[in-house]
Amino acid sequence: MEPARLIDELLALPDDEWEEWLCRHAARLSLAVVAECKQRSDQRIKDDTEQAERLTRAALAVARQLPAEPLAWALANWARGNWAAYQEPKQAVDCYLTALPAYVQAADYLAVGRLYSNLVGVYATLGRFAEADQAYSQAKASFARAGDAAVEYQLSCDLNYGFSLLEQGRCREALAINEAATALAERVQLFEAFAEAKINQALILACLGRIDEVEGLLLVSRATLAAMPQPPALTLARIDLNLGNYYSAIGRLQAAFAAFKRALTGFQKVPMDYAATLFEEAGLLARLGAWRAARRVYEQARSFFSAEGLQQYAARAGLAGAKIRRDRDPSEIDAMLAGVLDQCAERPVEAADARLEQVWLALDRGHLDVASAKLAADLPPDAPPKLHVKWLRLAGQLAKLRGDRAMALAMWQRALAQSRAAALIWQQREIYAELGRFFASSNAKAATEHLETAARIDDALRAELSIKELIADFQAQRDDVLPVLARIAADHQQPERALCAAWRAKGSAIADLIARRAGQLPQFANPEIAALHQQIVRLRWEAAYYQQRDEEAKVAERRRELAQLEAQIYQLRLHAMDLAGGAAVSVTVDPATVAARMDADLLIEYLACDNDLLACCLDRHGQITTTWLGSLETVKHLCQKLEAHQNLVLALLPAQRAAKLPATLPILRKLYDLLLAPLLLPPAGKLLIAPCAPLHYVPFAALWDGAHYGYERYLIEQTPSGMLVSMPAPSGETGPPLVVGASAEGQLGAVEREITAVQAALPDARVSVDDPAAVALLRALPQPPRILHLSAHTELGTEATIFAGLQLAGRMFPIADCYNRNLAGTELAVLSGCTTAHGIDTGGAVLALQSALLIAGARRILVSLWQINDDATAVFMRHFYQALNAGQSPPEALRSAQQALRADPACVHPALWAAFAVVRQVGLI
Repeated sequence: MEPARLIDELLALPDDEWEEWLCRHAARLSLAVVAECKQRSDQRIKDDTEQAERLTRAALAVARQLPAEPLAWALANWARGNWAAYQEPKQAVDCYLTALPAYVQAADYLAVGRLYSNLVGVYATLGRFAEADQAYSQAKASFARAGDAAVEYQLSCDLNYGFSLLEQGRCREALAINEAATALAERVQLFEAFAEAKINQALILACLGRIDEVEGLLLVSRATLAAMPQPPALTLARIDLNLGNYYSAIGRLQAAFAAFKRALTGFQKVPMDYAATLFEEAGLLARLGAWRAARRVYEQARSFFSAEGLQQYAARAGLAGAKIRRDRDPSEIDAMLAGVLDQCAERPVEAADARLEQVWLALDRGHLDVASAKLAADLPPDAPPKLHVKWLRLAGQLAKLRGDRAMALAMWQRALAQSRAAALIWQQREIYAELGRFFASSNAKAATEHLETAARIDDALRAELSIKELIADFQAQRDDVLPVLARIAADHQQPERALCAAWRAKGSAIADLIARRAGQLPQFANPEIAALHQQIVRLRWEAAYYQQRDEEAKVAERRRELAQLEAQIYQLRLHAMDLAGGAAVSVTVDPATVAARMDADLLIEYLACDNDLLACCLDRHGQITTTWLGSLETVKHLCQKLEAHQNLVLALLPAQRAAKLPATLPILRKLYDLLLAPLLLPPAGKLLIAPCAPLHYVPFAALWDGAHYGYERYLIEQTPSGMLVSMPAPSGETGPPLVVGASAEGQLGAVEREITAVQAALPDARVSVDDPAAVALLRALPQPPRILHLSAHTELGTEATIFAGLQLAGRMFPIADCYNRNLAGTELAVLSGCTTAHGIDTGGAVLALQSALLIAGARRILVSLWQINDDATAVFMRHFYQALNAGQSPPEALRSAQQALRADPACVHPALWAAFAVVRQVGLI
C-alpha cells in the first residue's frame, strides 16, 4: 500500500484505535510513511494547526514501529519540532536535538544543517541567543560540507540568524547578514527567498531608525515576485500585509486599506493568515470611523479563528467587535461577550477585559447590582495598567449612579493618577471628560476646567496627526466635551464662550486641514517632536510585525514604549501650544473678526448637545445670543417626515406634484417654528447658517413661516462652521471652467442635457462627458479652474466616508482625491450628483465631499441636499448659470433659480426647487 493511502487510513480512525491498527499493519510501515506524515504536517502548520499536530503524532507512532530504521525516530521528531516551533518552542528544541544524532551518524550534512538552522530560529524566539549563535556556526559548517544543494537552506538559515541578531539589538550585524543573503538569493534567482530577505531587511532598517526606506524595500520585493511566471501568492500576500501595517503606522490609511485588501486575496486558502488580516483590516476600519464595517469584519475574523480552533484569537476578535458595539449597537452584545468569555478560559487578561465590557453594558442599562458583582472579581496579576484604569473608571461610574459622589470622585482621581503614571494619554482625556460631566450640574468652574483640559488633549493629539490621518482618522475620535462646555456657558449666560465652544467642536479639525494645506501649520516643526514621531512610527510597525508572529511579550513591550513616547510628544506639544497662546491651530476665532468678515446679517451656529439643540447667533455688530431650541429627536422626526413627503412627490408625474404641497407645508412650518422662529431674526437680509447633524438635509430656503418661504425673505448661505470665515481666503490664478459629467451608463439620462446647458453658459469651459479619462483629468489639473462642475452619481458605499466619492465613467473619483486637488482661487464648485451634502459629523468637522473641496481651496460649493429628478436638475442648472453669467453671486443665482423653478407648475413643490444649497468657507470683506 502506498504511504499516502496508509496515512489516510490511519487518520480516518479515532486516536484510541491507532495502536491496534499500527500493530496490524506493521509490515507495511516504512520511513516513507513517516516522511509522508512530515510533508503533510509541514504543509498544514499555519492553516490547520490541529491537523498538523495530529500528523506529527502519527509520525511518532509509526516511527515507534520501526526500531530497526534509525532515521525514522529522527524524522518523526523533526516533524514534531517543526510544528512545535510555532506552538511550543521549548518542545521544538528538544525534538530537534533528539533528531540530530541520527543524521550526524548518517553523515547527512544537509539534514544536519537544516536542523541547526531551525534551532537558530527557535533559540532566537526563546531569547537563548548564545545557543542561537552556536547553532548558526554548526549550520554553516554542515551546509559547507553539503555543497551546492545547501544554497536554499543556507539562505533560510541566514535569515533566521539575522532575526536572532535583531532580537539581540545587534542591528548592524543583522543588516550585514541580511544584505549578504539578499545578494545571494538574487544571484541564484531564488526570488521567494529574495523577497523574504527584503521583508527582514525592512524590519531591520526600521529598528535602525531608517523607517523611510521600508516602503521601497517592500515594494521592490513585491515587484520582483509579481514579475515571476507564477507569482507566489502567499509571499505576495505577506508583503501586502507588511505594507498595510507600515502604511497604517505612518498614517497613510487609505493605502493601508488597499494593501490589506490585496493581502486578503492572496490568503484566501490560508485561513489563519486570512483571519489575521481581517483582524488588521477591522482595526483600520474602526480607526476610520467605519463602525458598521468594522463590526462586520471583526465578526468574520472571529468566525474564521473559531473554525480553526484558535479560540484565543477568536476571543480577541470578538472582544474588539464587542467594544465597538457597546456604544453603537448594544442590543447584540450580550451573546457576543458570553462567547468571548467562553473562549478566554486560558487567557485571564482577555476574560477580565470582557467582564469589564459587561460592566459598561450593565451600567448603561441601569443594572447596578450586576455591574457591582462583576466589578467584585479580582483583576489578574498581570493585568496591564490600562485595564486597572478601566476598572477604576467603571467603579467611579457605578458610585456616581448610586449617589455616592465622594466615592465616585475618589475612583476617578485614582484612575487619573494611574493613567498618568502609565502615560495613558487617551485614558486621561476620558477621565477629564467624565469629571467635567460629573461637575457640570454642581460646580461650573470645576467642570469647565476639566472639560478644557480634555479639549486641550484633543487639540494636542490632533496636532500630531498628519494631513492624511487628519482627513481619514480623527473622525473616529468622539468629541463629547466641547458641546458640554457650550451647554455650561449658555446656561450661565456666557454667549461668547458658548459660541467659541461650538466653533471648536464643529470647525477645529477642518480648520487644521485648511491651515496645513495653506502651509500655516507645518507639522513636526519641533525637531525633538519629529525625532520622537519617527520612533513612534517604528514601534507601531514593530508591534504589528510581532502581533503577526503571535509574540505577545514583544507586542506588550512595544506598546509600553509607545505610551511613553506619546506622553513625551504630548507634553512637548502642550508646551508649543502654550508658547503659541494656547491655540492648537493658527485660526482666529474672535467673534468680532468673524462678524466683520462674514458678510451676513446673522450667523446661526447650530450645535447638538446630547439630545438638545442649541443655536448661537452672531450679528454684524458682534452681538451674540444663545437659544435652546428643543429636542433633537423632534427635529429628526420632522426631517424623516419631510424626506418621506419628498420621496413621494419625486415619484409622481409632474402634473401631480403640486397637489401634494398642502401636505408638506405644515412640516416646513414646524421646522421653521423649531429652528428659526425662536431666534432674533432680522426682517430680511442675509443669513449664514452652520448646521449640525441632523440639520444638514434641512432645506432652509423652503422653511415656511405661514406666509413666505425662507428664500423669499433671506439670502441664505451655509458653512461647516462660522469660525472658518475668519481664515484667509484661498487665492491663486485660475484657468477656464471645467465641466465633468457621467451618466452612470445611461441611468442619469439628463446628464447630457444638463452639461449642454452648462456649456452654453460657460462657452470657454473644458467639457468631459462619459470620458474614461475623466479621473486622470481631475488628478492632473494644470491650474485651478474658475468653476468646477461635477455631474455624477454620488457613491456612498458601506465603508468609511473617506472611501466614498463621485462615480465617473468607469472609475470612482474618491473624496480622498478631492483633498489633494489644488482649487485655490476656484470661485465655485458645483456638485450636481445626488445628496452631495452627505457627510458624517464627527471629530469636529463634516468630513465629506463638500468639506474636501473647501479644504482644497474652493470658495463656494453648490451641493444637493437630496436626490432629485435629473430633468429638473438640468432645468435648475440652466437657470442657475444664466443668473451667474448675469453677474449675480452664487447665493443670488441660487435664489434666482429657485424662483424660476417655483414658477414652473411641474416644479412648484419644494422637493424640486429647494434641493440645492450654497456652502462657503471664506469670509468676505
